[in-house]
Amino acid sequence: MSAILMYHYLGQPPASTERAHRALWVPTQEFRQQLRQLTRMGQQSVTPEQFDTGLRSGTLRNQVWLTFDDGRIDNLEQALPALVDAGHRATFFIIAERSLRGEKDYIPLSGLKEMLAAGMSIGSHTLTHPHLARIPPDQMRTEITDSRKRLEDALGVPVTSFCYPYGNWNPEAVEAVQQAGYSLAVSTIRDNRNAEPNRWLLHRAMVQPGRTGLRFRYLFTPVYHWIHSRKNRRRWNQR
Repeated sequence: MSAILMYHYLGQPPASTERAHRALWVPTQEFRQQLRQLTRMGQQSVTPEQFDTGLRSGTLRNQVWLTFDDGRIDNLEQALPALVDAGHRATFFIIAERSLRGEKDYIPLSGLKEMLAAGMSIGSHTLTHPHLARIPPDQMRTEITDSRKRLEDALGVPVTSFCYPYGNWNPEAVEAVQQAGYSLAVSTIRDNRNAEPNRWLLHRAMVQPGRTGLRFRYLFTPVYHWIHSRKNRRRWNQR
């Protein structure tokens, strides 16, 4: 089975981190264990373009798309070395203004180029990380469209994938993502199955602390799909 895995930060959360956000921090050693486990499971980590090909052809088998939201500096310092050592690749969704302006605690432009050189991919996480469904339509479209252009101009490579900040979206945001030319967009809707019709609202399995061994393998199982597909009917279909 295939899946898109959702990560945010690696390491130990700062003492000031709110309780609700501590689940976003995966210890680095656990991440390294997970990468080794993916190899043992026969899972090939793929680029957005490879995932897109599999999605179109219906051949997403034993292909895992590793994704990181926000582009914090730990992704460069902790995730990149672990991925290179394990022979895996990931996509990092970048808040364009924060990284390109060199904001503290975010991956700088030089770091983004280092990631690309190591075989990683860069996606857009908007310009400033707003709740897209809560801002005026013109501003929403600017966040989606200009972030792609800014990243492409700075990096000299196509940016084909997008991530909705906070998992916040509405039909207008999804349409704007399509019109901006992105091939794929990931959500925070939890599931480990995806199909062509939801390419601009792809589902992901969230990786939290303590997900090693059987708890990590569970993210790829039919049971995970069964549980979350039912939760999603209540949580998302009523939006």
